[in-house]
Amino acid sequence: MLSTFFGLELARRALEAQQTALDIAGHNIANANTQGYTRQIANLAATAPNRIGGLGHQVSIGSGVTLDQITRARDSYVDRQFRWETSKQQYWGSRQDSLQKVEAMFNEPSDNSLHDDMDQFWNAWSDLAKDPENMGARSVVQERAMTLADSFHHMNQQITDLQKDLDAQVRVQVHQINVYADQIKALNDQIKRAEVAGDNPNDLRDQRDNLVDQLSQLVAVRITETRDPAFADRTVNNYTLAIGNDATYQPLVEDSTVYHLNEPTADASGTFASVTWQDSGAPLDMGDNLGSLQANIKVRDEYLPNLLQQFNDLAQGLAAAVNALHEKGQGLQANPPLDFFVAADGGAVITAANISFNQVLGNNLKLIATGLATADGSVNSGDNTIAHAISSLAGGWAALSDPAIFGAAPVPAPVPAVSFGDYYGARVAQMGVDVQEANRMKAGQDVLVTHIDNQRQSYSGVSLDEEMANLVKYQKSYAAAARMVTMLDDMLNTIVNGMGITR
Repeated sequence: MLSTFFGLELARRALEAQQTALDIAGHNIANANTQGYTRQIANLAATAPNRIGGLGHQVSIGSGVTLDQITRARDSYVDRQFRWETSKQQYWGSRQDSLQKVEAMFNEPSDNSLHDDMDQFWNAWSDLAKDPENMGARSVVQERAMTLADSFHHMNQQITDLQKDLDAQVRVQVHQINVYADQIKALNDQIKRAEVAGDNPNDLRDQRDNLVDQLSQLVAVRITETRDPAFADRTVNNYTLAIGNDATYQPLVEDSTVYHLNEPTADASGTFASVTWQDSGAPLDMGDNLGSLQANIKVRDEYLPNLLQQFNDLAQGLAAAVNALHEKGQGLQANPPLDFFVAADGGAVITAANISFNQVLGNNLKLIATGLATADGSVNSGDNTIAHAISSLAGGWAALSDPAIFGAAPVPAPVPAVSFGDYYGARVAQMGVDVQEANRMKAGQDVLVTHIDNQRQSYSGVSLDEEMANLVKYQKSYAAAARMVTMLDDMLNTIVNGMGITR
C-alpha cells in the first residue's frame, strides 16, 4: 500500500519539473537575439514507477515526472554545410574586395589614366612631327614623357602598397586563428569537466560553436566528435577541430592539445608572410578557394605579381621601341645616339618602377631626335622621320621594320599585341572579367549561405511565438500541480483532524 503522502511527492516532482521547464523557456526568450545561441529543450521523462500488490499480482503505478536532460536544437549536418559555404563566401568576398581596389587603380576609362597618358604622349610626338623646330612642341613631348613615367611609377606603387596591405592582413589572420584555437581549447577543458560530472553544458557548447563559425570565415573547418571510451557510464566526448583542405587531416585543436601556426612578424627585407605549422614547419594546405586567408594570399602572391609583371613588360616594351627609333635619329644639333627613356636607378632593365625621361634630353631639348641621323653628322632640322615614326607606335609596329630607318635589321615587336594600346586594353579587359567573376561568385555564395542560415535558424533559433506557447503550457501544468497539492492537503486534513470524531 502506498503512503498517504505519496501524492504530495508526486505533486512536488511535477511542480519542480514544470518550474524548470518554465526557466528554460525564459532562458530561450532572454537569448532570442544572442549571437550564436541555440534553442534549448526541456526533455521531461516519467520517473520509475512504484509497484503495489494487487489480487495475486503486482501493479505498477506512476511516480511522477522529472527533468531528464536539457538538450540543444542543433543539426550537425547543417552546421557543417553552413561553415563550408561560409568559407567559400568569404574567399570570394575577400577576392572581390581586393580586385575592386585593383579596378580603382586602373581608373579606366577616364582622363586621368595610363591609357590617356599614352595617347597624350603619342599625340605630343605627332604635333612635334608637324613642326620639328618648335621648342614649345619639344617641351610638350618632355612633359608628356615625364607624366607617362609618373603614371607607371604610380601604378607600381599602388600594386606594391596593396601587396603590403594584404600581407599585413595575412599576419593578423594567422594570429587570429591561433587566438581562436586557444579559446576553443579552453572551452574544451570546461565542457569536458562538466561532462565528466554528468552535466550537459549547452551554453559553453554554443560559445565553442560560435568561435568555430567565426574561424570558418578565415579557413575551412571540420569538426569531429567521438565518444570517449574511458567513460562508459556517461556521455563524454573527444572534440577535434581540423582546418584547411577537407581531404587532408590537419588538426588545429584536439581536446586539450593546440597546434599553433607560426605567426610571421614584420620583415624589413619585405618578405611576405607564409602560413606554416609551428611544430613541423609544413605549410598549411588551405584547400581550393576556401576562406578569406587563402584569398588574400592568392591575390598577394599570384594575381598582383602577375599584374605588376605586365606593367613592367609594357614599360620595358614602350621604352625599348621609343629608344630604338630615337637612337637612329638626330635633333636640332649634332649628338651621339641617345636613349629617350632610361632607368632612373641606373639599372640595365627598365621597369614600371624606374622608367624615366632621359635628363640629358631634358637639359637640352634640342637633342630630342626628330629626323634621321646623317652619315656626316649634319643637321636637317626640317626632317620629321623619327618623330613621325615614334608617333605611329600608337597604331602598331610598322615603324620598327621600316628599312629607311633600320635597314635589314628590324626591331621585333616589343609586346605580344598589335599595339601598346591593345596590350594595355587586354589587361584592362581581363581585370574586368576577373572582377565580374568575383562579383558573380560572391553573389551566388551570399544566396546559398543565406538559405542554409535560414534552415539553421528555423531549427536552432528561438521562436518567440513558440516559447510563449511553451510558457502557457508549462504554467498551466504548474498551476494544475499546485491545485493537486491543495487537494491533497484537504484530504490529509480530513484524515488527521476529521477521522474518529463523533459529530
